[in-house]
Amino acid sequence: MNRQLGNMKESKDQEGYSMKLFVQDMLQFERGRDQSFSTLLENLDWLQVKNAAIYMLADPVLHLFKEEYKAPEKLYLKAVLRKEKVTIVPAIKQEKRQAEIFENHQLDNEERHDWVLLPLFFKEMVYGVLLCDMTEEMYTNGEFLINQVSSAIKMITLLQANEIIQQQLEENVAALKVNNIELDTISKSDVLTGILNRRGFYSEAQNRIKESIQQDHKILIVYADMNNLKIINDRYGHEEGDYALKLIGRFLKEIVDKKGIAGRIGGDEYACAVEYEGDDEGEKLLQVLYQKFEEFNLQSNKPYNITVSAGACVVSKKQDFTLKDALLQADERLYEVKKYRKKDVAK
Repeated sequence: MNRQLGNMKESKDQEGYSMKLFVQDMLQFERGRDQSFSTLLENLDWLQVKNAAIYMLADPVLHLFKEEYKAPEKLYLKAVLRKEKVTIVPAIKQEKRQAEIFENHQLDNEERHDWVLLPLFFKEMVYGVLLCDMTEEMYTNGEFLINQVSSAIKMITLLQANEIIQQQLEENVAALKVNNIELDTISKSDVLTGILNRRGFYSEAQNRIKESIQQDHKILIVYADMNNLKIINDRYGHEEGDYALKLIGRFLKEIVDKKGIAGRIGGDEYACAVEYEGDDEGEKLLQVLYQKFEEFNLQSNKPYNITVSAGACVVSKKQDFTLKDALLQADERLYEVKKYRKKDVAK
């Protein structure tokens, strides 16, 4: 009996420890992006769940007690766990009909499964559903899981809203500084780095994509994100953070030279559009970019390293993407690089 009680206590302690790790690991995201949903599916092994999917509503729905609930016709598949491997679903492939939830080819339908469909909600707001394996551990801990996942999704939506507000604030502040005499020129330039700002880049890049497709040329769209800006700001001061942002703008401008344009489209986010003749997906250009930062860090007297993560997407007549589609593809490839970045900033 003592041995049995000891085994039960050990099992309970292990379960409690797994829950603590689950709660901790689930919140390892920094931004309100679709990629953050993958974090929610990466930590379900303690429930023996090998297959799962997160479907979100287009907008949260208010649902009150005893009120009839009408399921939406369309949902948006954000991330899929299939045989313990998580996949982020590209934005252009997310929209699914209600009837497709159990027919999703990305899930493991090669053998018989018991599925459970659980609502994702916070108070009276319904955000979507979680579809996953029905295991014994899920049966026991399903309510705990949904509470945690729903709280994380609430945080993701708040981050999304915050990013929109921050972006609007930055654009408004920039607009206030615009001189009426040089309105057209200044409104398209980033005050800090001297390269194009979001508005200027989008306007110019769309024109270049249109021209390149008409002339049957390829154009490379690059999405770059500075690593560890917050750490540099907090540890070395905002002047050093500004220095790093300026350096990134300068290097990107040098990379594209006269064949393209570079722009700062967010706080620490940049984009480039450049004529491209290579047969790869921009790997050669990205390697040149990474090499510039590596050489600079070796020679500079700064106590910290300045690095970026970047992704690229080729736009051609065969791949007739819009600028938005190309930036989404490049951002998804950037995210794969970002997962392996090091957070040790100090030299």
